[in-house]
Amino acid sequence: MFSTGKIILVVLITAMNHVVKSDAKGNCSNDRTETVMEKLLNFVKEIKQISSGTDCRSNNHKPIGFYAMLSKTVTISGSSNVVFAKVFTNAGNAYDSKTGIFRAPVKGLYYFNCNFLSDGSKLHIVLVKDNIKLTYGHSRKTQDAGSITGTLELQKGDKVSIQHYSGVGSETMQDSYSSFTGYLISTS
Repeated sequence: MFSTGKIILVVLITAMNHVVKSDAKGNCSNDRTETVMEKLLNFVKEIKQISSGTDCRSNNHKPIGFYAMLSKTVTISGSSNVVFAKVFTNAGNAYDSKTGIFRAPVKGLYYFNCNFLSDGSKLHIVLVKDNIKLTYGHSRKTQDAGSITGTLELQKGDKVSIQHYSGVGSETMQDSYSSFTGYLISTS
């Protein structure tokens, strides 16, 4: 069986012989030689990607994104996750509507947003990554709206959620005015 290195070497030698023979006959301009060399370089990159398990033609991942909202007005307390159970979109099935947790299926750069409306009380929530509190959001009075936005670099398996901020007692979040969304911007 040939190793990837040997295959690349054979391809390079064959291509270089073609370029040298063409130049010796005066049949190729510098532009053509550069084009052949660019194609050869791209071909070598493709072989390396295929041998490492990623085909450059199919290196794009399936879409990953979700959009969910509260299915009912909820009273939250402690540092519990806010569960946005009414799911409209869950491309890639990375959002769990039973726990309110998004789990990154691939390493990459992700965007998240939560819009919220308090109902009858102040409201304190936070964007959380792997139990680390990142961005806080709050409303100061009843029927007050707010949002939290964050762009995060995630590793495969990292978890992101919206949690109630502990230490402030029970608070109420209104249903159809409160949503959570996130999506993959690019892989890294």
